Amino acid sequence: MIRFFAGHDPITASDYYIKMLSREMVPDKYTFPFLLQACGTISDLGSVKQVHCHILKLHFADNLFVENSLLTAYLACNSATDARQVFDEMSDRDVVSWTSLISGLVSQSNYTGAIHVFKKMMADEYDSQVKPNVITIISATSACGGLGSMDPTNCMHAFLEKSGWIELDISITNSLIDAYAKSGDLSHARKLFDDIQYSTNKRDLYSWTSIISAYAMHGQGQEALNMLSQMEQIYKVAPDAVTFVAALSACAHSGLVEEGLSIFESMTKNYGIAPDLRHYGCIVDLLGRAGMVERAYNIVENMPMEPNLAVLGSLLSGCRVHNELDFGECVLRKIEFLNERGGASVLLSNIYANENRWSEVVRIRKEMRGAMKGKPPGRSWIQVKDRIHEFVARNGGSNTQGMELHIVLEGLEKISRL
Repeated sequence: MIRFFAGHDPITASDYYIKMLSREMVPDKYTFPFLLQACGTISDLGSVKQVHCHILKLHFADNLFVENSLLTAYLACNSATDARQVFDEMSDRDVVSWTSLISGLVSQSNYTGAIHVFKKMMADEYDSQVKPNVITIISATSACGGLGSMDPTNCMHAFLEKSGWIELDISITNSLIDAYAKSGDLSHARKLFDDIQYSTNKRDLYSWTSIISAYAMHGQGQEALNMLSQMEQIYKVAPDAVTFVAALSACAHSGLVEEGLSIFESMTKNYGIAPDLRHYGCIVDLLGRAGMVERAYNIVENMPMEPNLAVLGSLLSGCRVHNELDFGECVLRKIEFLNERGGASVLLSNIYANENRWSEVVRIRKEMRGAMKGKPPGRSWIQVKDRIHEFVARNGGSNTQGMELHIVLEGLEKISRL
């Protein structure tokens, strides 16, 4: 019963475990993986820790299957520290252990940590029988792209070519295309895409989606639409929902309003794909950037589902750019009903500042300071002399290097005023 409910009704799965204990039945090594899956599904860190205690008490901590499940559950709860402790204390690790940690760190945007774990895995490869699989490689490549730096992506590409991974699976080439695009090298991403036709692999839907996304993130909307056209008309590959997200994003970042609206309409009409929140977010962003705020607002009002923060945030951003205060206040009232507000308050305060309504600016900023607890810090990276430095936005703190950087910045600011 725990296994049955773990995926779609985790609360009921946990209740069955409690009933099991109340009847003095002892769980075994097959019970805990499904119970941990249930806890991880709802990101209940407290329950995962309680189950961890049961695992230790019942002496299942040396079971690899249970340990991997525990590692995955901690990562699902965004507790990388606990996950890393479980990983470090494991007496034996398999490819699932390594891959779970790498992919989990990537999902938390800890790209440096993910690459470090991958390097350690490859260093340990000669002392054990553990070798990476396709998912491991894709996760590590994604980490390289996430850093936005050419060097890690180039190194990964060289390793994959030397090891023969490139010819093994088209998904690896697709992940490399994405990594190069995120690292700023669009030409190399396109070369990889073009070279697929000369390899043993064939371009699949995700290859086309990757290159369309690459052009989209670099603001080359017309090229992205050209690739979409080739994909459909020449190579007869039908786009899916993710492809349409990439195409609509390309239109939004290039101001291709008519093209974007046409693609949005064709999703349902020609392909039978119902737009979801991602597509509505793109179309609202497209109209908002173009100054068509009222039309974007009407689309949000008539959506078949409740808008999320991404959709409302795009609309509010359009209100700020085009100084639409009335619509901005309406959007913020919608955002207040959500569990998170993100940067919506900042956008509205900027609109008030443009209108010289400083009392409203002060009020919103005070509310923001009270709501900052638990907000994940912003991160950025910079590469200096082949070394990547990570900066984390924190209030206060005692980071020595951070203090030195602030002193240098203050000095530069004073010099600029001379």
